[in-house]
Amino acid sequence: MTTTTKGKRGERRRLALEACIVTLALAGPAAPLEGQAQAPDSVTLTLDGALNLARGTNPTYRQAVNSAGLNGTETRTTWFSQVLPQAQLNLFNTQFTGNLTRQGFDNFGNPIENPISDWKYFSQTDQSLDLTWSIQGSSIFNALDRQRLTNLDRDIAETRALTDLEVTVRRAYWDALEQRELMRAEGELVEARRVDHEVAQRLFSLAMRTRVDVLNAELGIEQQALALRQQQAAFEKAKLALRTRLGDEDLGPFRLGEESLPEFDPGTLDGDALVARALSVNPELRQAEVAVQSARVGLKESKRAWWPTLILNFQLARRARTDQGEALFDVSFNEALDQQFYIGLRVPMFNNFFENQQDIHRSSVDFTNRTEAERDTRLRVEESVRSAVLELSNQYESLRLAERSAEIAQEALRLAREEYRIGTRTFEDLRQAIDSEATTRRQLIQGRYAFVDALLSLEEAVGARVTPAGVER
Repeated sequence: MTTTTKGKRGERRRLALEACIVTLALAGPAAPLEGQAQAPDSVTLTLDGALNLARGTNPTYRQAVNSAGLNGTETRTTWFSQVLPQAQLNLFNTQFTGNLTRQGFDNFGNPIENPISDWKYFSQTDQSLDLTWSIQGSSIFNALDRQRLTNLDRDIAETRALTDLEVTVRRAYWDALEQRELMRAEGELVEARRVDHEVAQRLFSLAMRTRVDVLNAELGIEQQALALRQQQAAFEKAKLALRTRLGDEDLGPFRLGEESLPEFDPGTLDGDALVARALSVNPELRQAEVAVQSARVGLKESKRAWWPTLILNFQLARRARTDQGEALFDVSFNEALDQQFYIGLRVPMFNNFFENQQDIHRSSVDFTNRTEAERDTRLRVEESVRSAVLELSNQYESLRLAERSAEIAQEALRLAREEYRIGTRTFEDLRQAIDSEATTRRQLIQGRYAFVDALLSLEEAVGARVTPAGVER
């Protein structure tokens, strides 16, 4: 194989490589995989649209909403089963009985053989309405309090699920935007590597550089193309994670909208005010407080076992009784209505003495533990808020340093390229400047989204949105 043949093959390989890189670079901000998502029937998914969609389709949040839907039914059941009198309606009851008496009594009450041992038949038909009310101490108020706390806990759980959902969806959405911006940056770096390759090739043709510089430039293009490919895969994975958080199985191909990042100086935030707000609205802390109140009701209920039980009963009935079968299936209202009223008092003073003492002690321990758990939650919430504020400030300062580093690296790369063109800098020196500029560019993008992630962590700790004055969210 001659040197000319080798040169022609090398030239064809170089042209093919440049054609591939130019194709990737011309894709611009929309990389190939992003272009696939932008099918004719795809939609642009904004952040607000993603949040609205997740509220209706996310399985975890829908479970919390469904559980909260039990509040109305259980409240009505509590009123009718534990507060209001128990009603029992007997619409129709008929019976036919027979009685054979073989023994009788004389005038002095002594048993003798019954001279008449025939069967005697009776029939009866009745309808009745019974109202029963059972009260033991403050059982009615305890039942209402327990149901109220149960409903409140479900409502708070729904609020907590919604807060977690919004933070999760926004974090997934911002992560997808971060990966897309990194992908676009990698695409721009591919184009920059191609330009550097053209410069090295032109200088080589003028005998100002060796073939080594051209090969190193080609290697830089291939390595950057690989980095672009890996970033495209990371972007598709981020979109897949966002789709999972949304929970919509029917969601078709979608593209992400253009969203502005929330950036502000965390020095405008008041840490003490955020802690006070978190202690009043944080769903986890509110659930811990509800648990303490529920334990207090349980303690009252265990002590109620010593109280007497008052039973009230009222019955209104219509009865038809006759010999033989005349009253069988008798639904006429010729008879007068019977009315009965009953008052009973049951005093279980020493029933299950040791079991009752054990229940009271267990309820007392449970109440104490719930109180300690609530205090622990309060301390953890305060720590989380203050730590999140410090982390947000740290990310803000890191972002400022990343912005300054990116400006310096860009200026250094511009000067290095000029020096390389005039021959005062080697390609290895230029490559170091190229790598430094690419690193600072990636760090700047990651720093901007790290600030957003720290803001989401702060909102997660507080349990509500954190928006300083003059900053739109």
